[in-house]
Amino acid sequence: MWKLILLTLLQCLLLTGGQVLLKFALLRMMPFGWNRAFWTSVFANWQFAACGLCFALASLLWMYIIRVFPLSMALPLASLSYVFGMLAAIAFFHEEVSFARWMGVLLIMVGCSLSASAQRQDEAAARQRITLAASRMKTMQCDFVQTKQIRLLNDKMVSRGKMYYRQPSQLRWEYTSPYTYVFILNDQKVLLRNSRRSDVIDVRQNRMFSEIARIMMNSVVGKSLTDERDFQTTLSHVGKEWVAVLVPRRKEMRQLFARVVLHFPDGGGLVSRVELIEPKGDQTLIELKNIRTDETIADRVFAVE
Repeated sequence: MWKLILLTLLQCLLLTGGQVLLKFALLRMMPFGWNRAFWTSVFANWQFAACGLCFALASLLWMYIIRVFPLSMALPLASLSYVFGMLAAIAFFHEEVSFARWMGVLLIMVGCSLSASAQRQDEAAARQRITLAASRMKTMQCDFVQTKQIRLLNDKMVSRGKMYYRQPSQLRWEYTSPYTYVFILNDQKVLLRNSRRSDVIDVRQNRMFSEIARIMMNSVVGKSLTDERDFQTTLSHVGKEWVAVLVPRRKEMRQLFARVVLHFPDGGGLVSRVELIEPKGDQTLIELKNIRTDETIADRVFAVE
């Protein structure tokens, strides 16, 4: 929380500094005209360059803030720029700020805070609904369509298959088109099988493989929202769905994924889409279809022998 407060205060100060420098620059400018005097007053005006730098830094910092932190927390703090602006007007330009203006700024800040508070309550309710649905779900099975987009090739590869999940740690990910491939996670063992060979791996002997398998399973069933050890998570309402953006905390995970994006339809607690964005820009979109929960799944589906 303190990191968010300090970053937002810095962003507000940069934004206010840019406004002050811009006003100084405009006061020094000659009246507009297609003459040398006007353009000299523009290009020889260091305040113009300084205000542009302040605005650029403030914009970049704001983009970082709303990417990393919930918008509902950042927006009320950003309204402090109104207060800094009023103080700058008094200090640098000796303007008189009436009580009514101060009250207006106060009302803006209160309005932002109330709106953010309502958004946080909605977010908390959605997070609770999603977490509860994931914890109550005993089994899940569905069809999936996976679209892999490779940035350098400007091409898409589409594959289809079926997914089966059973608590606490059994997952079968089976590709059926355009090729056949099976990935089965059963507790501490993983089966990898294609048309030519089968391999059984003990995940305890490969920590990275174990982490990838766990994150894959938690993502498709919605458990990653509570995985604060591995991800920094923001949840926001976009259109008719809730979107969770998960940014890896650990270095080894950041080498695999820049972020993981989970989509949850309004009113539901189950994932409908998973986006895996890699550091170099390649993206994988997994769409889950025909989802069925709490139906009996035969033990042989998760067999790894």
